Amino acid sequence: MRDVVAAAPELEADVRPSQPVRVAIVGLGRMGVAHAAVLSMLPDVHVAGAADSQPGAARRLRGMGFRIPVSPTLDALLAGEPVDAVWVCTPPDSHLAVARRCLAAGAAVFVEKPLAHSLDDARALAALADASSRPVACGYTLAFWPSFAAARQLLRAGVVGAPVRAVSSMVISQVSGPQRGWMYERARSGGGVVANLSSHLLFVLRWYFGMPTSVRATWRQLHTAVEDELSATLVTPGCPEIAFESSWCVPGHPTSVTELTVEGDDGTLRVDNSGLLLDLRAPRCGLPAGWTRITEADLPQPAGFLFNGEAYALEDAHVLRWVTGGPEPPITAAAGLEVQRIMAALYSSAAAGGVPVAVPP
Repeated sequence: MRDVVAAAPELEADVRPSQPVRVAIVGLGRMGVAHAAVLSMLPDVHVAGAADSQPGAARRLRGMGFRIPVSPTLDALLAGEPVDAVWVCTPPDSHLAVARRCLAAGAAVFVEKPLAHSLDDARALAALADASSRPVACGYTLAFWPSFAAARQLLRAGVVGAPVRAVSSMVISQVSGPQRGWMYERARSGGGVVANLSSHLLFVLRWYFGMPTSVRATWRQLHTAVEDELSATLVTPGCPEIAFESSWCVPGHPTSVTELTVEGDDGTLRVDNSGLLLDLRAPRCGLPAGWTRITEADLPQPAGFLFNGEAYALEDAHVLRWVTGGPEPPITAAAGLEVQRIMAALYSSAAAGGVPVAVPP
């Protein structure tokens, strides 16, 4: 088992840029500040500046101990000394314009998920990435969460045989009443719980089983003008039936919880944020028949520090290694576009009352 899991490129130890790099951050909300903290701790990385139009952004950053110059506009930031990469942590409706400007300035780009607020913008951003010599990544962090990276390796090695059914969910306690802000405005965020939270799970399902061909979905609006809950069934090349559930209204989960159970011809694999549980009909991949629990302590721990687990540090380090000539990580703009295509199909199906919808090209 250890040899299979250790082969996961996402869990490689001591990943870093191959040379010193200068990075900047656009948008100093929750995710912008989180990436500022992570990037500032990576070897050979200098956070050279940030941009945010909110007057209090620089003050909040200084209050957390950062001494990063904060510009009021993107143009002001890019007019300074050149940077190698820019982390785009603004609302999704601005991702295309900000990424275009950064690429034109010669910087690589990391775009927080989702890639954009609409499928049209996501297609345009992916096309920009294809045409650019600079890398463009999209922040689907679960690719670097050790338990999910390990589960993918085991599934690829055939630990449960051919998958026949999967059940997945992603929940958090975020919404318990009316909400305000761009996240709850479909025109800006692109959607509700799926766009803002469980697009992470959609990335994992596509990564494990291939691009879905069709979906059926229903949604519920409990407190906001966007979907607060969504239930769906996905058909994929690698698994003929995947149940998908997502809600940001579930009590008792201050941080998100992602779960996936895969039933195969030769056993069952269950993975969540804390580890894996397998029930095998016969020994496979160095694991015995019967029940085996694999905890965080049993998995590689390659990150140099923890920030809500290891994934954020690993994600940013892998992106910067790519920026400096290293291998491409799984979280490319093209992958972000594929997640956007799945979201578009889910929303189309839910809006039509749950009819089957083909995933758009």
